[in-house]
Amino acid sequence: MSYEHILFEQRGRVAIVTLNRPERMNAWNDAMMNEMRAAVESCNADPSVGAIVFTGAGRAYCAGADLGGWAQQIGEGGARQGSATRGEDNWVAFLRRMPKPTIAAINGVAVGVGATHVLPMDIRIASENGRFGFFFVKMALVPELASSYFLSQLVGTGRAIEWCLTARMVGPQEAREAGLVSEVVAPERLIARAVELGEAVAAQPAAAVARIKQLFQVNATDMDVRAVMERENVMNNEARKGWEHEEAVRAFVEKRQADFSPR
Repeated sequence: MSYEHILFEQRGRVAIVTLNRPERMNAWNDAMMNEMRAAVESCNADPSVGAIVFTGAGRAYCAGADLGGWAQQIGEGGARQGSATRGEDNWVAFLRRMPKPTIAAINGVAVGVGATHVLPMDIRIASENGRFGFFFVKMALVPELASSYFLSQLVGTGRAIEWCLTARMVGPQEAREAGLVSEVVAPERLIARAVELGEAVAAQPAAAVARIKQLFQVNATDMDVRAVMERENVMNNEARKGWEHEEAVRAFVEKRQADFSPR
């Protein structure tokens, strides 16, 4: 499939989706989002892909929404809504129902939707050039894409509020110390490191990876411990019926590396 606003490649079992509007600092628009969704759906249907990495072309990761589209909405007097938040199958709902793991490799500035759309992803790393800005208040708006939930979960409510009210730029080391990203690497190592992480995850049993993702989506904020354990028990009962669990046990007994390659 050919794309206009993203680049797509596959290295081993890891797909790399590159936001590719460098002349606009990869500003988010409907067309680019639709291509990103199409790429994710294609990867989830392809057994050769075990993980998906997102990064940006040029010096930015994503400089937020393309404000030209907002100006057009205001000028036409129509509905004013960001494309990523539109409908029941918005970006967050879409990403959370896709079973394969996603990794954001933040190569440069990530502002507004450029920062919020990576929060539902499973792993986030940044280069030393990565910077984050939650600038909604400057547009007289509030955080979107459930970022008032995700950001609080990742960095704590106090810090999340401070970042959003001051609308200041957050550097990579502060982002790592706060928990927004798990590591910071040299710019020239960013994609290689993201692919390493992707390969490590892709080598795990795919069904277990999908179940773990699903469990954390539901259990992370559920204070009912019994309900949390019940969901875990239900999923483990299902997992024990699968070939991947059998392979893991046999490999342990036979003192060999388990092979979870797609069958």
